[in-house]
Amino acid sequence: MADVLVRLGTADDIPAFVAIGHAVVPPTYGPIDAAYAQKMLDEWWTPEVFATSLERNAHLVAEHDGQVVALANFGRLARSYRDFPHVTGDREVMWKLYVHPDHQGLGIGRRLLGEVEALVEGDELWLEVVDGNEQAFAFYRSHGFEEVERTPDRDPWPDDVWMRKQLVGR
Repeated sequence: MADVLVRLGTADDIPAFVAIGHAVVPPTYGPIDAAYAQKMLDEWWTPEVFATSLERNAHLVAEHDGQVVALANFGRLARSYRDFPHVTGDREVMWKLYVHPDHQGLGIGRRLLGEVEALVEGDELWLEVVDGNEQAFAFYRSHGFEEVERTPDRDPWPDDVWMRKQLVGR
Protein backbone atom coordinates (compact mmCIF):
# COMPACT_ATOMS: atom_id res chain seq x y z
CA MET A 1 0.00 0.00 0.00
CA ALA A 2 2.99 2.28 0.16
CA ASP A 3 2.59 2.89 -3.56
CA VAL A 4 -1.00 4.10 -3.11
CA LEU A 5 -1.48 7.86 -2.90
CA VAL A 6 -4.55 9.23 -1.10
CA ARG A 7 -5.53 12.77 -2.05
CA LEU A 8 -8.53 15.06 -2.38
CA GLY A 9 -10.68 14.40 -5.41
CA THR A 10 -11.30 17.08 -8.03
CA ALA A 11 -13.53 17.62 -11.04
CA ASP A 12 -10.75 16.11 -13.17
CA ASP A 13 -11.44 12.79 -11.40
CA ILE A 14 -15.10 12.59 -12.43
CA PRO A 15 -14.51 10.23 -15.40
CA ALA A 16 -12.58 7.90 -13.07
CA PHE A 17 -15.42 8.05 -10.50
CA VAL A 18 -17.96 7.04 -13.14
CA ALA A 19 -15.67 4.23 -14.35
CA ILE A 20 -15.29 2.87 -10.81
CA GLY A 21 -19.09 2.84 -10.46
CA HIS A 22 -19.49 0.87 -13.68
CA ALA A 23 -16.83 -1.61 -12.52
CA VAL A 24 -18.17 -2.05 -8.98
CA VAL A 25 -21.95 -1.59 -9.01
CA PRO A 26 -23.12 -4.37 -11.39
CA PRO A 27 -21.18 -7.23 -9.75
CA THR A 28 -21.91 -5.95 -6.23
CA TYR A 29 -25.59 -5.04 -6.48
CA GLY A 30 -26.72 -6.99 -9.56
CA PRO A 31 -27.11 -10.25 -7.61
CA ILE A 32 -29.19 -8.39 -4.99
CA ASP A 33 -31.41 -6.59 -7.51
CA ALA A 34 -30.26 -5.93 -11.09
CA ALA A 35 -32.82 -3.17 -11.65
CA TYR A 36 -31.64 -1.40 -8.49
CA ALA A 37 -28.02 -1.68 -9.64
CA GLN A 38 -28.97 0.02 -12.90
CA LYS A 39 -30.92 2.68 -11.01
CA MET A 40 -27.81 3.37 -8.92
CA LEU A 41 -25.67 3.86 -12.03
CA ASP A 42 -28.29 6.05 -13.69
CA GLU A 43 -28.97 8.25 -10.65
CA TRP A 44 -25.80 8.35 -8.54
CA TRP A 45 -22.84 7.54 -10.79
CA THR A 46 -23.17 10.27 -13.43
CA PRO A 47 -20.84 13.17 -14.18
CA GLU A 48 -23.59 15.65 -13.25
CA VAL A 49 -24.14 14.06 -9.83
CA PHE A 50 -20.41 14.03 -9.11
CA ALA A 51 -20.09 17.68 -10.14
CA THR A 52 -22.80 18.57 -7.61
CA SER A 53 -21.34 16.27 -4.98
CA LEU A 54 -17.89 17.83 -5.31
CA GLU A 55 -19.45 21.20 -4.47
CA ARG A 56 -21.11 19.85 -1.31
CA ASN A 57 -18.96 17.00 0.00
CA ALA A 58 -15.35 16.09 0.60
CA HIS A 59 -13.99 13.47 -1.82
CA LEU A 60 -10.90 11.34 -1.32
CA VAL A 61 -9.33 9.20 -4.00
CA ALA A 62 -6.73 6.48 -3.89
CA GLU A 63 -4.31 6.39 -6.81
CA HIS A 64 -2.08 3.54 -7.86
CA ASP A 65 0.42 4.14 -10.68
CA GLY A 66 -1.35 7.42 -11.48
CA GLN A 67 -4.76 5.75 -11.86
CA VAL A 68 -7.72 6.41 -9.54
CA VAL A 69 -8.60 3.00 -8.10
CA ALA A 70 -10.91 3.97 -5.22
CA LEU A 71 -13.01 6.80 -3.91
CA ALA A 72 -14.75 7.87 -0.74
CA ASN A 73 -16.92 10.88 -0.13
CA PHE A 74 -18.59 12.25 2.94
CA GLY A 75 -20.51 15.25 4.21
CA ARG A 76 -23.48 16.47 6.20
CA LEU A 77 -26.85 14.88 5.52
CA ALA A 78 -28.36 18.38 5.34
CA ARG A 79 -26.15 19.17 2.32
CA SER A 80 -27.13 16.06 0.35
CA TYR A 81 -28.79 16.46 -3.02
CA ARG A 82 -31.13 13.59 -2.03
CA ASP A 83 -34.09 13.84 0.35
CA PHE A 84 -34.26 11.67 3.47
CA PRO A 85 -37.74 12.28 4.92
CA HIS A 86 -37.43 9.28 7.26
CA VAL A 87 -34.28 10.63 8.97
CA THR A 88 -34.47 13.12 11.81
CA GLY A 89 -31.63 15.44 12.66
CA ASP A 90 -28.41 16.00 10.81
CA ARG A 91 -25.52 13.58 10.64
CA GLU A 92 -22.14 13.26 9.00
CA VAL A 93 -22.42 10.54 6.35
CA MET A 94 -19.90 8.67 4.27
CA TRP A 95 -21.82 8.46 1.00
CA LYS A 96 -19.45 6.29 -0.96
CA LEU A 97 -16.51 4.02 -0.30
CA TYR A 98 -15.75 1.97 -3.40
CA VAL A 99 -12.60 0.21 -4.54
CA HIS A 100 -12.18 -1.01 -8.11
CA PRO A 101 -12.47 -4.84 -8.18
CA ASP A 102 -8.89 -5.17 -9.48
CA HIS A 103 -7.63 -3.47 -6.30
CA GLN A 104 -9.90 -4.95 -3.64
CA GLY A 105 -8.38 -6.90 -0.76
CA LEU A 106 -5.23 -4.76 -0.63
CA GLY A 107 -6.22 -2.55 2.32
CA ILE A 108 -7.19 0.46 0.19
CA GLY A 109 -10.76 0.57 1.53
CA ARG A 110 -9.47 0.39 5.11
CA ARG A 111 -7.03 3.19 4.41
CA LEU A 112 -9.68 5.43 2.85
CA LEU A 113 -12.05 4.76 5.75
CA GLY A 114 -9.33 5.76 8.20
CA GLU A 115 -8.70 8.98 6.27
CA VAL A 116 -12.43 9.79 6.28
CA GLU A 117 -12.68 9.13 10.01
CA ALA A 118 -9.74 11.46 10.65
CA LEU A 119 -11.45 14.27 8.71
CA VAL A 120 -14.94 13.94 10.22
CA GLU A 121 -15.69 16.86 12.51
CA GLY A 122 -18.16 15.16 14.82
CA ASP A 123 -17.90 12.18 17.11
CA GLU A 124 -19.76 9.73 14.89
CA LEU A 125 -19.85 8.66 11.26
CA TRP A 126 -22.92 7.29 9.49
CA LEU A 127 -23.35 5.36 6.26
CA GLU A 128 -26.00 3.48 4.33
CA VAL A 129 -25.68 -0.10 3.12
CA VAL A 130 -28.10 -1.83 0.78
CA ASP A 131 -29.74 -4.82 2.45
CA GLY A 132 -28.15 -7.94 1.00
CA ASN A 133 -24.68 -6.45 0.49
CA GLU A 134 -23.05 -8.87 2.92
CA GLN A 135 -19.50 -7.98 1.87
CA ALA A 136 -20.08 -4.34 2.86
CA PHE A 137 -21.82 -5.33 6.11
CA ALA A 138 -18.87 -7.53 7.08
CA PHE A 139 -16.33 -4.80 6.21
CA TYR A 140 -18.11 -2.08 8.16
CA ARG A 141 -18.87 -4.28 11.18
CA SER A 142 -15.20 -5.28 11.32
CA HIS A 143 -14.35 -1.57 11.48
CA GLY A 144 -16.69 -0.74 14.37
CA PHE A 145 -19.94 0.21 12.64
CA GLU A 146 -23.26 -1.00 14.05
CA GLU A 147 -26.66 -1.21 12.41
CA VAL A 148 -28.90 1.50 13.83
CA GLU A 149 -31.97 1.74 11.59
CA ARG A 150 -33.54 0.48 8.38
CA THR A 151 -35.50 2.25 5.71
CA PRO A 152 -38.10 -0.37 4.76
CA ASP A 153 -41.05 -0.22 2.43
CA ARG A 154 -39.16 1.18 -0.53
CA ASP A 155 -40.80 -1.29 -2.90
CA PRO A 156 -39.59 -2.46 -5.26
CA TRP A 157 -36.07 -1.63 -3.98
CA PRO A 158 -34.06 -3.32 -1.23
CA ASP A 159 -34.00 -1.71 2.21
CA ASP A 160 -31.33 0.83 3.09
CA VAL A 161 -29.59 0.03 6.36
CA TRP A 162 -28.07 2.92 8.30
CA MET A 163 -24.92 2.09 10.24
CA ARG A 164 -23.06 4.30 12.70
CA LYS A 165 -19.62 4.31 14.26
CA GLN A 166 -18.78 6.19 17.42
CA LEU A 167 -15.41 7.83 16.84
CA VAL A 168 -13.32 7.42 19.98
CA GLY A 169 -11.38 10.28 21.48
CA ARG A 170 -13.43 13.13 20.05
